[in-house]
Amino acid sequence: MATKPLDIIGRAEKVDLLDFDIQGVASKIDTGADVSAIWATSIEEKDDGLYFILFGPESPYYTGVVQRFTKPDYEITRVANSFGHRELRYKVKLRIRVKDRTIRATFTLSDRSEKVYPILVGRRLLQGKFLVDVSNGDPLRDLEDQRAATLEEDLRKLQLQRKPSNGRALKVAILSNGPGNYSTKRLKEEALRRGHEVRVVNYSKCYVTLESGKPVVRYEGESLHDIDVIIPRIAADLTSYGSSMVRQFEMQNVFTTTTSIAIVRSRDKLRSTQLLAKAGIGIPKTVFARETADLDDVLDQVGGAPVIIKVARGTHGNGVVLAETRKAAKAVMQAFYVEGVSFIVQEYVAESAGTDIRVLVVNGKVVASMKRQSLDDDFRSNLHQGGEGSMVKLTNEERRTAVKAAKTMGLPICGVDMMRSNRGPLVLEVNSSPGFGIEKVTGRNVAEKIIEYVEQHAKGGRRKDKIGA
Repeated sequence: MATKPLDIIGRAEKVDLLDFDIQGVASKIDTGADVSAIWATSIEEKDDGLYFILFGPESPYYTGVVQRFTKPDYEITRVANSFGHRELRYKVKLRIRVKDRTIRATFTLSDRSEKVYPILVGRRLLQGKFLVDVSNGDPLRDLEDQRAATLEEDLRKLQLQRKPSNGRALKVAILSNGPGNYSTKRLKEEALRRGHEVRVVNYSKCYVTLESGKPVVRYEGESLHDIDVIIPRIAADLTSYGSSMVRQFEMQNVFTTTTSIAIVRSRDKLRSTQLLAKAGIGIPKTVFARETADLDDVLDQVGGAPVIIKVARGTHGNGVVLAETRKAAKAVMQAFYVEGVSFIVQEYVAESAGTDIRVLVVNGKVVASMKRQSLDDDFRSNLHQGGEGSMVKLTNEERRTAVKAAKTMGLPICGVDMMRSNRGPLVLEVNSSPGFGIEKVTGRNVAEKIIEYVEQHAKGGRRKDKIGA
């Protein structure tokens, strides 16, 4: 059976909402967004269904008609917002028409009052149906230009509010794959507020030219030069490529807040655990394995089931399994064995199940800390897995452990994840690119502390890594 050819659409298109007889709604086509979203107001779930009004009163598409959906045509889900934080939203199934193609698709209901486009079409909807040509489409250019001009003016005002505290404006490049990420926005905002020049560079779109004595990084058709500082925000799935870009800047003697080797080291769970153990830092009992038939001995070394089993590389709680019985643990390990995947087995610390502590360390000092509690009986407390954060007071031992772990990993800026156990704090991971959701929980200005660190250390150029592993 012949498959239907993919339709070509642009970066913005008109969408017809067939269920509501609303035609030609300006919509943003965004392959960077996973799910699709539509602007809705007055959202309320009652015993007989979900009630909402499409768009807001200021929208040209607003009708004021209250819509009612019943299950299974709606449900509640957890999605990542534009800041990268997960939140609960309702999602509904709608019939839409794009480029004469009728589709039944899922949209989350969200507040898009501050967005140029009231509808966002994400890649799940696009997959297998459309190809996106960003040079085409029907964009709202006037509104886009107006919004861009407003943002630039706001940033300019921030920049004028304060002169650089060190007397010299630095040229800062934030290496980020997501310019809309909350952490990236906060770093840019604080650097501008302190009088520095800032540029967000999508490192995944950078490339290097290699020639004797001429280390060059190119981006958007030009060489990136005359940069004083880079602040890497490297995603876990782009560790290899991102660290290569950081290394090229290091070859130019550009100061980096996190060295390329430290990024790679922190993403290798085995390497990290080995270094922490050698330094005498408390960690859960751990076994690293790949192809072994001695599964019972592996389990015995960590005290038996239940156990935590992880792939050797990963972050945000991904690739982590809780095996509650020996049988389940052996099944998971055998699956990894078949796939040829290296894995880590760790003891399950019952007194800390579903709870851990994230400590932000900057320049050898604790600047913020929070407790993370999992939801729905999930043993993973990471915020990216839906965990909730709350303020926590650290003990002196926990503070010393966090600072020592950061130093051991060669990370002047990092997030140290630990859990409380009967034998003291146990370090789970040291994250080289921690999120800033901790700011919202604690009210601490983490981004400012990082920029202060940059101002204090950028004059020295490239830092030498002293870990040796």
